[in-house]
Amino acid sequence: MRNDIDAKLILWVSILLLATSHDVAARKAKTSGRQVFHAVVAKDGTGDFLSIQEAIDAAPERLTAPWRIYIKKGNYVEHVDIPESKPFLCLIGEGRGKTQISYDRLCGGPNGVKVDQGATVTARSSDLYFEGIDFINSYGHEHLDGPQALALYTANDRVVINRCGMLSFQDTWLTAFGKPNLRHYAVNCLIEGAVDFIYGQGNVFFDADTLRIMRKQRGYIVAPNHHADTRWGYVFRDNVITAPGDAIETSVYLGRPWHNQPKVVFINTRADVTLPPEGWFHHMGGLPAVFAEYNTTDWLGHPLDLSKRCSRYWIQNEQKDTVWCTSKAVITADEAALYTIENVLSGDDHWQPKEMTKACASPVVGILGNYLTWQPVEGAVGYVVTCGDNVVGFTIECRYKFKKGLNYQVRSVSRW
Repeated sequence: MRNDIDAKLILWVSILLLATSHDVAARKAKTSGRQVFHAVVAKDGTGDFLSIQEAIDAAPERLTAPWRIYIKKGNYVEHVDIPESKPFLCLIGEGRGKTQISYDRLCGGPNGVKVDQGATVTARSSDLYFEGIDFINSYGHEHLDGPQALALYTANDRVVINRCGMLSFQDTWLTAFGKPNLRHYAVNCLIEGAVDFIYGQGNVFFDADTLRIMRKQRGYIVAPNHHADTRWGYVFRDNVITAPGDAIETSVYLGRPWHNQPKVVFINTRADVTLPPEGWFHHMGGLPAVFAEYNTTDWLGHPLDLSKRCSRYWIQNEQKDTVWCTSKAVITADEAALYTIENVLSGDDHWQPKEMTKACASPVVGILGNYLTWQPVEGAVGYVVTCGDNVVGFTIECRYKFKKGLNYQVRSVSRW
C-alpha cells in the first residue's frame, strides 16, 4: 500500500511539474502588463523577463493575433532570434535612444558568422511589428568600419518597423532575402551606415525615413538583389539623406547593383549630403531594371540636376564577356504617382501597414480623489502610465491610483 501511495505521489508531482513548465510562460505574461501587454521585459527586474529572447521564447507559436511585448528602456546586449513559427509578435520599446538592442557579431572577415547568426536581431517570421527600438550592431556603430556587421535581418512577409533605428556601418539591414515579393514597411526610422547598408530583396517601402551616412566619401546606400519577378523593389518616398557635422561635405552614391535585376526608386528625396552627378555607381554584380529618381532636392529644397544620372551598367559573365544594360534614371510625375503604399504593399491579401502605425489619441487626464481618470480612447487596448522618465504601470481601466506631488503621463496603446 505504501509503495502504491508513493507511486501515485510521484506521478502526481511529475504531472504538476509538467503542467507548470507549460503554463509558466502564460502565467508570467499576465503579471506586469495586466493584459495590456502579454509580456514586459525590464533590465531592472520590474517586468516578466530580464531579456528579450526570454520573452520571445515564452510566446506561443502560430499566433493569428498580435502578441504584444513591451520592452522598458535600457541597452539589451543580446542576439535576438525570432523563429518562423512565431508570427504576430509586436516588440514595442520606449523610443529611440531609450530602448536599444545591441550586439557586436561580424558577418564578414576571417571570424565572420552567417548573417542569421550575426545580425543583432534576426526576424524569421511574418506579421511582425517593431516600434520605438534601436537595433544596433555595436561593432559597426562604434568602429565606423567594416566588414559586414548587421543590425537587423528581416526574412519574411508583412513586417512593419515604426519609429526605430537601425545602426551600423556596413550591411546594416538585410531585407526579405528569399522569395521575390516579401513586403516590409519602414516609417519614421533612422537608418545609419556607409557601405551597402540597406541590401537584399523584397518590396520595401521607406516612408519619411532618415538615412544617415557615416563615411565622408565612397559610400553606397543600397545594394539590392531583386529577381526579375519582383514587382516594385525598394521604394524611398519623402526621405532625407544626411550625415553628421556639415552634411554637404559627405558624398554618397544612392546605390549599386549587387546581383540580378534590382529595382530602386527615390521619390521626393531631400539630400543634405552631396550626391555625385551620376547618382548611382555603375558596376557591381547585377544589371538594374530600375535605378531612378523623381524630384530630388538639396537641403534648401532646390531641385537637383538629374540630367547626368547613370543609366548604363555592366557586368562580366561567366565567360568573362562584358554585358551592358540600360536602366531608366529619371521617372515622370505620373510614374512617381504609381509608387503608393497601397500599390507597393497591399498585395493579394490587402495588407494595410500604414493603419498599423497610426497612434491612438492621448487621453485627457483628470483627478478624482486618489486616482487619475480619463475617458476611453477609441482604438486603445490599454494605457501606459509614466512618472517622470519611468514607466510605472499599465492598465486596461480608465483610472490609475497616484501619489501626490509627482508628474504623471498616460499614453494609449493601440492593438498593434
